[in-house]
Amino acid sequence: MSVYQAVPAVRREDVAPELVCEVYELGSRRRTPAAAKELTSRQVAIGRMMSTGAKDAAIARELGLSLRTVRSEISALIAGLGARSRFQAGCLLVRRFG
Repeated sequence: MSVYQAVPAVRREDVAPELVCEVYELGSRRRTPAAAKELTSRQVAIGRMMSTGAKDAAIARELGLSLRTVRSEISALIAGLGARSRFQAGCLLVRRFG
């Protein structure tokens, strides 16, 4: 059950992203990589756009990349952060790079 199912009156727009990440982390089992891989500047840029809710196609258009490249970079970003989902990767990226 997500925090939004538990508290119907809560809207994502009303909650700070850091708080949503904290709640998510409480219920998740994040894989902890031995050493977090170094992320490329492209992965960080894509991850920041992804964490704002941007769709893959919009990210590709904005950065002038192919959709396949964006999806590949997102997969590498998720693996590099040791996350299990896009959302968790976004949370970890915000924590790591602000």
